[in-house]
Amino acid sequence: MINPMRPQPTRMMGLASGMDTDFIIQQTLRMHQFKIDNQMRNKKLIEWRQQTHTGIKDEISKLRTTYLSNLGSKSMMNRNVFNATKATVTGKNAGAVSVTTLTGTPTGSIRIGEISSLAKGASIASGSSVSLGGTGFNPNSRLDSLVFRGNEKLDFVNFKAAVTNASGESTTITESEYDAAVAAFSTADVKTQLTFGGNTYDIVRNGNSFTVDGKTYNLDLAEDNKETFEIDGQSFTLALDGGDVRLNGQKLNFYQESTIGSGDSAVVLHKNADGAISNNGKAVNLIGETSISINGTTITINSNDTIASMLDKVNKSVTDVTMSYDRLTDKFMIEHKTIGSTVSGNLDVTGTGNLLALLSGSGPVETDGSMAKVIINGEEIESDRNTFDYRGVRITLHNTTAPADEDTVVTFTRDATPAMNAIKDFIDNYNSIIRRLEGLLSERKSSNEVGYKPLTDEEKQGMTDKQIEEWEAIARKGILRNDNGIQNLVTSLRRSFFENIEGMGISASQIGLTTGSHFDGTGGQIMINEERLREALERDPDMVADIFVKIDTSEGNPKGVGLLHKIDGLMRDYVNTAQTVSVKSLEDSLKRVNEQIQRMQERMYAEEDKLYRQFAAMETAMQKLQQQGGWFNAMLGS
Repeated sequence: MINPMRPQPTRMMGLASGMDTDFIIQQTLRMHQFKIDNQMRNKKLIEWRQQTHTGIKDEISKLRTTYLSNLGSKSMMNRNVFNATKATVTGKNAGAVSVTTLTGTPTGSIRIGEISSLAKGASIASGSSVSLGGTGFNPNSRLDSLVFRGNEKLDFVNFKAAVTNASGESTTITESEYDAAVAAFSTADVKTQLTFGGNTYDIVRNGNSFTVDGKTYNLDLAEDNKETFEIDGQSFTLALDGGDVRLNGQKLNFYQESTIGSGDSAVVLHKNADGAISNNGKAVNLIGETSISINGTTITINSNDTIASMLDKVNKSVTDVTMSYDRLTDKFMIEHKTIGSTVSGNLDVTGTGNLLALLSGSGPVETDGSMAKVIINGEEIESDRNTFDYRGVRITLHNTTAPADEDTVVTFTRDATPAMNAIKDFIDNYNSIIRRLEGLLSERKSSNEVGYKPLTDEEKQGMTDKQIEEWEAIARKGILRNDNGIQNLVTSLRRSFFENIEGMGISASQIGLTTGSHFDGTGGQIMINEERLREALERDPDMVADIFVKIDTSEGNPKGVGLLHKIDGLMRDYVNTAQTVSVKSLEDSLKRVNEQIQRMQERMYAEEDKLYRQFAAMETAMQKLQQQGGWFNAMLGS
């Protein structure tokens, strides 16, 4: 009731009237405070509704991300989730092939005979290990640090260094310019600089002799090793401290300076006492280059590249080949991506310097590409991939086999358990959300709980945290009862189980998926007839997959028409539109309530000030009357 943001008048019993001014005023303002408290409760209800809507949105978004996204950890959007066929591979060469069933795989068996070749592109590989001693290279090692067999290193040319000139611009210097600058260090002064009074002075050192501002000072090791000099009236002391030279106690870092070019384009190099050469505070690093050309594309490789970055450059520059390094075999390989290609027609590799000679080891080994060839059920199958589909089965070839070897037998039988488990897991999580929504829609307070409303700060005083928590749990009841957005979502989701899938003439209810009853509060939840669903999976898993995730391409643009696509669309629309509209409406309501509370508080504070001024005026008037009465009494008594 008291405005904490403004000074309060002195509160006390009326000296003249004897009345409890504070109590009277507070009682007078009770109706104002009552109205404000009601608005504060309305504000809290709105905030609770916002929090609940946000929680619903998060739960729905999590379900969609997990189950209804192609990249979800438990995605249901892949047809193979509903595959009810398993493959068993037997025979001597069972490890040479792996078989994956698809939703349309029929029961029965196939026989896989000779695998005469695998699919691959033409390749050029190192003929032997390439590192010194065959120990292998770390892929993150710089190329200029590698030592190859024969104790050789890569040749690099066109060495350059990135530097900054006198204008602060980035530029480069060549190896010859760098060498000339390094040679000039032998005649350059050893110096450092002193900045004082806005001016810069060189301190040139020659042994223990130092020249400062045109004057030379010798530090005598046999005496105190100190010399004092003045510049513009300021005294400075040079001193030897072991191998260091200090100026007023601060260590001086001496260097030599060499300049390339002149004027604003001049590049200044420093050679520090430890021999390191720098420019503008950064080490100068000469980087050389070599190159490799593959199928007409030339890639420049720098001496500071690593094996990994070199491979990355090649693979990003040449789209039809892949270059790799196998640390275990210690060999490089360049392989054409086109299966069945030949070396002479599809791989043209050249290089500068000794690059190719070192990468090829004892010499390059060239291999022509080939198609995958295998005998299945007596029929020769040829493929440009080692993984291919054959009559509803996905087959992957791993190794070649001998013609005389026995056939590998693949048997296909129905097993609906994995598909059933995936469907039930999704439905359990779906029903968890629907139960929460249906609970919010039907939740109401009992006759004994109607009086529970959000607590004001004043009401919370004297209550424990547990008491507040229990009170507010009851006060929250029914805050989203019969909410239109939630009701429309639950109704639409329920309807989707009874609607026919577009282009199929059947619905999810016909394979054992129905919804509950409105009479027991489970109207939107999915009920599974497991026997019926299992029978459908075992009879026609392809049809079940269509009911869940069918894509319609009849109009050119793929459109999801399966049950899960409908569910995802309804939930997406709720999160992006209906739920957003609800939250926006609540935000607008909250804004209006806050404005109403502010206006009511301002009126109450104005009324409070008015009452205090009126009581103060009354007290003043009564004091004057009492003083006059006292004067009359005094006069009569005299």
